[in-house]
Amino acid sequence: MQKKIYIIITLVFTLIACEDTLEQRLSNSVEVDEAIVDINSLNLAANGAYSPFASSNNYNRSVLLIPEIMSDNAFIDAFDNTGRYLDYDTYTVNANDNFVDPMWNNLTSIIANTSIIIRRANELTFPETVQEDANQYIGEMYMLRALAFHNFQLLFAQPYNFTPDASHLGVPIPDFDLLGDGNTIQEPGRSTTAQVYAQIVSDLETAIDLMRSESSPFRADEYAAKALLARVYLHMENWTQARDISTDVILNSGNELLENQEYLGSWALDSNDETLFTIVNNETDNSGTNSIGYFYLTYEDAFATDNFVNTLSDTDVRKGLYPADGSVNLVTKFPRNDVQDDNIQVLRLSEMYLIKAEAHAQLSEELESRLTLDIIIQRADPAASPSAETGQALLDKIILERRKELAYEGFRLYDLTRYGMTFNKFRQDADPITISAPENRTILPIPIDEINVNPNIAGQQNPGY
Repeated sequence: MQKKIYIIITLVFTLIACEDTLEQRLSNSVEVDEAIVDINSLNLAANGAYSPFASSNNYNRSVLLIPEIMSDNAFIDAFDNTGRYLDYDTYTVNANDNFVDPMWNNLTSIIANTSIIIRRANELTFPETVQEDANQYIGEMYMLRALAFHNFQLLFAQPYNFTPDASHLGVPIPDFDLLGDGNTIQEPGRSTTAQVYAQIVSDLETAIDLMRSESSPFRADEYAAKALLARVYLHMENWTQARDISTDVILNSGNELLENQEYLGSWALDSNDETLFTIVNNETDNSGTNSIGYFYLTYEDAFATDNFVNTLSDTDVRKGLYPADGSVNLVTKFPRNDVQDDNIQVLRLSEMYLIKAEAHAQLSEELESRLTLDIIIQRADPAASPSAETGQALLDKIILERRKELAYEGFRLYDLTRYGMTFNKFRQDADPITISAPENRTILPIPIDEINVNPNIAGQQNPGY
């Protein structure tokens, strides 16, 4: 019976994920009511909802790679490459791009899948003996939906502070109650950024209320949801909440920072003491030659810029992640390219320290900011002197430390844009491209397929495309 249910769940996910347009994905006629009937089938459905994140169109490559290629951290090999992501390297992406449409489809599919599971699970009555488990699984779906929405927003919309009230266009929010009913065609226009972030916060608060504190980083738990919420509040510039929630995670999650001598080797492990949430790959279920590690280390299609590597002192352990290979610097944060089964760390405790440090600085709590920041700096570089900066110099140092610590994990472009920083997009065979904020091209175009079939989004293309 469970095997039959699993096949039905897989069919639901496959049909939704493979449709070409948002309208088709959101109005899929497969009856999920027949698939989720009890706690076991709910668990199978919830477990299956993680799979789309382990795609080359999501965390296994594009969602991590694009914000690095479009920043000052990475460039594509101009002389020997496989022809992928070249337009990102030259800031010439268009609405027909081969990577934009699959990312859009992947993220909207996750939103649809998790929403259908949430709705169906909330329609069921569970025995009291398994209600806590049911709450956990439902909470996971709220957390995954929030994660998908946030990445969707980062890729396709300007930062939260682009307008004073975040009234600029964000990504579409469908009618969750109508998803997958097979009768209603949804053609949602773009919501405002404020509305999208309100949805993300609501989902995460619900997830936190429902979930337990677990010890495994392979499925979301209460502290993974809190860590993501701290990240979201950072982007919203809600500094008090960002400070308080990141502090909660640091003090109460049970996770601990790695020691200096453990740091380099930790990237080859499935997880480590810092891992709050990771996307799982294994030897039989992974993106293969389309994985992020294969892109960096086998194809050697992209490299770390000298501009980035030169920020790392010779005594900084993190410099060992970017060894020189002739005239270029390799990126080895995803080292298991032989079998392409690197787990992708989505939430790490070190990010929480950096969020806390930034929030303290923005709240003029500079002593606390420096003390928190130095935990990360001196873990990486025991020879580093204690921080003494104040004001803008302190904020600059925090953003630089985020660059060092979170490099090639999909953060850099968004740090540059949320602070409106002018930067150089470095290329191997041409002069740098100067990107001055605000810049239309730092966000991606709405895919042309979506523009063509959805009349409510047709007039909402991002400027410049």
